[in-house]
Formats: sequence, structure tokens, C-alpha cells
Amino acid sequence: MAVNVSNIVVGEATIKVGDSANATTINAMDSFTDLGATQNGVEISWEPDMVDIEIDQFGDAARIIQSKVKVTVKTTMAEATLNNLALAWNYDSVGTTDVVANNDGANTKTFLFGAQTVFPYEKALVIQGYAPGTTAGATKTRKFYTKRAISMESTQLTMKRAEASVFAVGFRILPKVEDTGYEYGKIIDQI
Repeated sequence: MAVNVSNIVVGEATIKVGDSANATTINAMDSFTDLGATQNGVEISWEPDMVDIEIDQFGDAARIIQSKVKVTVKTTMAEATLNNLALAWNYDSVGTTDVVANNDGANTKTFLFGAQTVFPYEKALVIQGYAPGTTAGATKTRKFYTKRAISMESTQLTMKRAEASVFAVGFRILPKVEDTGYEYGKIIDQI
């Protein structure tokens, strides 16, 4: 098999977030809020849980089935804005519910956090990076769209003298059953 070096993908990705209810079309999702810079890129993982179906005659698995799957997205936010902190802590970071502009004439914002309901806030995500076939003169995109993401990772905000204030964000991707055949999302390459 011949190697096509243009299929080797190198480069960072960006992440956008929007309200899950507004994730009706890809065009609507492309206009979501850009979260700003990330550190060490974005990681999307697909973690299947396989089960052996064993029978006595084989002494081994006669068949293997997938019993469940877990899809996650992880990144580190390099811009420590209140909206990004609200996103990491699973609050409404795209609306005006939890991060509000103060009417104090001092151009300030407040992140309101407290007891949450038992149902986590769902967001939609768009992750854009480079697609295979990208060359110095022709940038092609790979986009990952998902309509149901909730922040699941423990995270902390640190403020240190000689380091940037960054925080990790980890999302669990949940299926949208109405999207038959692409319940977890879509990955679209520009060719």
C-alpha cells in the first residue's frame, strides 16, 4: 500500500459551544460561540465496552458484542474567562443565566454558582481542526458536531504568580435518539 503523506493530519483544533436546543442544523451550530484558545488541543475519545458471549464447547468467546459505549471530549481552556469557567463547572455559559453583566458602570461580570438541579446543563459542541489533504496552500477542515454534551470532569481554577490560569474541561457526549444513525454526532471532512 502506498503512503499518502497528505493524509497525515497535524495541527490544533478549535472548540465552539452553544445551547443544545439551538443545535437544529449544522449551519446554526457553525455560528456558536468560540471558546478561545486551548492548550494541548482537543481530544475526542470513543470507548466501547465489549462483552464476551461464552459457550461451554469453545471454552472461549463464541461471539463478542458491544454492550455500551462512552464518548468524551477533553481539552484545557487557556482563556480563563468567567464564561469558560461556567462551562467547565457545567453551568449555562452561552446564555445569560449564570454569567451576567453587572449594571454598575464599571464593565464587570459576575458568575453566579450555587446548588444545581440534578439534571446537568446540556450544550452542543463544534470542534474544528485540519482534515486529511491539508497542505501549506490549501487548508481543509474536519468538523465534529455533537448536540448533547455535559461537563463531567472535576476541574479547578488556579491563580499562580508565574503560570497561566488554565483549567481542564471534560465533556460526556450523550446520544440524541432523534438523529438516527448519528446519535452521537457527525464528523465532516472537507475534501
